[in-house]
Amino acid sequence: MQVSADFVNASRVAQACYACSTLEAKRRRIGRVTMAQTDSHGPQRAEHARKSPAQGEDAPKGRRSTRPQGARRVSGRAGSSRAGKAGRREARGQERRDVYYVPTTSKVGGAADARHGSAESRSDRAASSKAPAFLALALILVLGGGAWYLWTNRTVSVTINEKSYDVRIDSTLAEAVRDQSIHTKPGNYVSVRGDVLKAGGGEPFDATVGKRSLTGKAAQEYRVRANDKITLSAGRDVMEPHTKKVETEAPKLVMKGGYGPIAYVRDWGTLGRVERLTGKKSKQVAEIVKSKTVDTEVYLRTPIPEGDKKLVALTFDDGPSDKYTQQYLDILRKHNAKATFFCLGRQVQEFPQLAKAIVDQGSQIASHTQSHKQLTKLGSDELRTEFDTAFKAINDATGIDTTVFRPPYGAFTERTWLAAGGIPSVSVTWTQDSRDWARPGVDAIVKNSLANVKSGSIILMHDGGGNRDQDVEALPKIIESLQGAGYTLVTIDELMASDSTIPKSIKTGDAKMPRGVTWPTELGDA
Repeated sequence: MQVSADFVNASRVAQACYACSTLEAKRRRIGRVTMAQTDSHGPQRAEHARKSPAQGEDAPKGRRSTRPQGARRVSGRAGSSRAGKAGRREARGQERRDVYYVPTTSKVGGAADARHGSAESRSDRAASSKAPAFLALALILVLGGGAWYLWTNRTVSVTINEKSYDVRIDSTLAEAVRDQSIHTKPGNYVSVRGDVLKAGGGEPFDATVGKRSLTGKAAQEYRVRANDKITLSAGRDVMEPHTKKVETEAPKLVMKGGYGPIAYVRDWGTLGRVERLTGKKSKQVAEIVKSKTVDTEVYLRTPIPEGDKKLVALTFDDGPSDKYTQQYLDILRKHNAKATFFCLGRQVQEFPQLAKAIVDQGSQIASHTQSHKQLTKLGSDELRTEFDTAFKAINDATGIDTTVFRPPYGAFTERTWLAAGGIPSVSVTWTQDSRDWARPGVDAIVKNSLANVKSGSIILMHDGGGNRDQDVEALPKIIESLQGAGYTLVTIDELMASDSTIPKSIKTGDAKMPRGVTWPTELGDA
């Protein structure tokens, strides 16, 4: 096995550390022995110095005096004591200055020297016994470190762009691409509008690992694994730093369809969301549409029954009337016909039982507002109150949750739709005006109702708001004439249901503004 340079260096360091530690231990032992000898032999050295002949006087040839230079002779017992003390002080000072002064041949100090020698021998033996253990530990650490290094730096085989590579385990894909000199096509550094500010200044690459797609930073930081199959693709562009401002665009109300007796909300408006980006480098401004604005669309249409059906809708306004409404219901029941009653909220509140009778007969009940005011002359708050109050009165009396209405006098413009706030969903006028409100006579009422009638026609009559005796007499004749011509008399809901172009939510007669919808505050271009 080939040993790496890091492994060799680690071994050398361990050996050097061991050698240094051995030298330091020896130095410390010598110092301890020297100090012990000095302290235990101080008196003997002083005595030895006292008894030794003066340097140069009667000294045996070949031997040097052990008394320090300049020491004075002291005679007598007292002198001996003082000399001993002085010798001890002198010996201590001299030992600190000159280690070689310690007399190793003195008989007095021989026992102490033997003892210290024995201690030194024990210390040497202990040091000698510790050396193999320390060396073994050092070798284990070095070998373990080397093994760890080799393990963590082993290579694995991966496939990049259908070519096999041996890469260091746990390398990032960016490191593998760099180490193996794999060519990639980076993206560009671009402005907020997409203009190239620096070619090749974008992300270096995108990648697919197996079935996993990685882009940008995630691709670069992916850590390769053994047997990975990686496909590199061109990197993505990087947009310049920029400021971002989010703006919303409110929907507008538009009227479409030309003309027709039925106007309904075909599209409920939603807010648009636009991000405006300003590049810090290029100073360019770009708009990104995050969600498109949807305008509120009110569509005008004359219902066209499909499948060659001949359908006509009879309608009555201003009721319910305690004198006439029930008579109308009896006539309709007798002729197996249905109609739609556009009732005033105040009348429903006064005669809730008649409102319920309309529903029970099979006819449709809808709103004629609360108090029959001309809606085009009302402010937004009063207009909405007219709708809310009337719809609630009908629901309280019958349980019917309707949003269908007929505007008084047939007056309801696009601005009135805008002011209504999305409360009503369907406005119904008429195609045939009986002019019964003018009391022109029974025959005139019949003639006006049937003139130019066709499938999809809506006939206007009244069951309240005045004397309706002529209507009571004219109604059977109108029904019999229409049925004789093959027409079926239906409700407004049924008439709308026969036309597939009208949304299903509108056909039910109870459509309400959905959640998340924003009602417009401005008119748009039709």
